Amino acid sequence: MKILPTILTTAMLSLTPATSFAKDKKMSGPEVVEVSDISVGLSGLVCDFCSIALNKTFKKRDEVSGTYVDLDTKTLSIALTEGADISNEDIVKLVKKAGYSTTKITRKDGSEFTPEKP
Repeated sequence: MKILPTILTTAMLSLTPATSFAKDKKMSGPEVVEVSDISVGLSGLVCDFCSIALNKTFKKRDEVSGTYVDLDTKTLSIALTEGADISNEDIVKLVKKAGYSTTKITRKDGSEFTPEKP
């Protein structure tokens, strides 16, 4: 008799849109590029461990909902949570903390920032 409620619950959950479960989940992978708010040009990237370090550093931030590092183009794509922002200076500091350097920051609104070279 207990199996019927379990089956009904499973059926109802399977019909629920997946987005309702993913509200607080951090995004990752190429889908971030489609919705990214910020694109960061990087130097010093050579392997998958580089991308792991950058993703880990940025995903700790509350204002960041997802990241994706493209090793071919040496670009970090950042998707922000709704209504949030992160300053260019913070991005440069976080990239440096992960062990790399920023060459250019481009935002969704078309603005660009090129950090001074040390």
